[in-house]
Amino acid sequence: MLRAGSILETVLYADDPAAAARFYEDALGLQPIDGDGELFRALRVGPGSVLLLFNPALSIAEDRSVPPHGAPGPGHLALTIDPGEYDAWLARLGELGIPVEMEHPWPDGHRSIYVRDPAGNSVELITGDIWP
Repeated sequence: MLRAGSILETVLYADDPAAAARFYEDALGLQPIDGDGELFRALRVGPGSVLLLFNPALSIAEDRSVPPHGAPGPGHLALTIDPGEYDAWLARLGELGIPVEMEHPWPDGHRSIYVRDPAGNSVELITGDIWP
């Protein structure tokens, strides 16, 4: 049986992809790898994984080289962090003036920190894989 592999790209939408990209670079240490004016920014998350930040007003255009796409409202992304660095992440976010929206303890002992990017997307920093 055919089976798809891992997720290569994840897309979040931001009216200002450059401002959103700066957040992911400066606050979370993601590496910028590509961009196209006001349309999008691409950041390397880890081996074989890319975060794309698209301007939704432009990504829905019919005349692009790929099918139109977009989503209204805030999106969500979860990034893993080292469990031993949880408190350091809280301190780093505080130093940068990024408000923590919520801390959440999971039944299996993992913990999450939730913040918002400049576009209002929910960004979760989680200490491990909580899925079975």
